[in-house]
Amino acid sequence: MIVKSKGIVLNYIKYGDTSIIAKIFTEAYGYGSYIVNSIRSRKSKKSIGYFQPFSILDLVLYLKESRDLQRISEFKSHIPLHSIHQDLYKSTITLFLSEVFSKLLQSEQSSNPSLYAFAEASIHTFDQIRQGVANFHIQFLLKLTSYLGFEIENVEHLFSPTDKLMVSKDEHHLLQKMLKNPYGFSYDLNGSIRGRMIDAILSFYEHHLHISKPKSLKVIRSILN
Repeated sequence: MIVKSKGIVLNYIKYGDTSIIAKIFTEAYGYGSYIVNSIRSRKSKKSIGYFQPFSILDLVLYLKESRDLQRISEFKSHIPLHSIHQDLYKSTITLFLSEVFSKLLQSEQSSNPSLYAFAEASIHTFDQIRQGVANFHIQFLLKLTSYLGFEIENVEHLFSPTDKLMVSKDEHHLLQKMLKNPYGFSYDLNGSIRGRMIDAILSFYEHHLHISKPKSLKVIRSILN
């Protein structure tokens, strides 16, 4: 059947000589893999740039129940994004978050409108903000917990009694503010503090959803430090 849905691109791999397989979180069907035919062909009328991480697209999907790998029939940009793929810091954070988000979405094989709305709104805000950019990934992953079934109301829940990644009381206070405040606030953090915070959050996700460490973690440490 042919259906329409918005979708957030997470990543893609090359498929055959001219096509790709894109991992996309759609509003209507959740997380899935989709073939995009001939997008890498010289004759393609559309750029592969549409499938950069966190691009938000309007999609026409050709779905077949007997197939695990579905097809994208048509696509266009839903929300024009102006900075997250051009600014070095934002593009690095986008790469990191799209990898982590993709890992967390493995179990989201059906529609989750609230999670999709949160992700789309967050991406749109990230594209617009000029302050608090270097801390956006921390806030995003903190706020995301409430849409995955284990909301953190207090950052103390991030840490087990024997957790070796414990941060200072001041850092706990900052994390709590980052959890409750909207995106775009500036916080007085250096690379070391930011690194300890993201380690604690990733450790929490590893414990609850058994995800592996993202490969892009080293890249984001290098750029944001």
